[in-house]
Amino acid sequence: MAVYQVAVVKITSRTPGLMEYVKKSAEIVAKYGAEYVVRGPADTILEGDYLQGRSVIVSKWPSMEKVKEFWNSDDYQAAKILREGSGVYDVGLFNEAPK
Repeated sequence: MAVYQVAVVKITSRTPGLMEYVKKSAEIVAKYGAEYVVRGPADTILEGDYLQGRSVIVSKWPSMEKVKEFWNSDDYQAAKILREGSGVYDVGLFNEAPK
């Protein structure tokens, strides 16, 4: 069953490492067999104001084990340091809805 990693991000400072993090994290996500489903701000906000000024990143993973392997990998932990001081990152894992 697929697993989705969802991040809601509010960038507060465009630090020098931020764009390098964006590039490297995409490479590492692909290396671990996942793909981005959504990556960026909402085109239209229909209700509420929480998403204003925030981006949503959704990646689809083949399994819970694979996304945890990615998250805990030396590759990702090294890349994650590049985003320090750039914003607020809320990240969760969600199982695919049963059909």
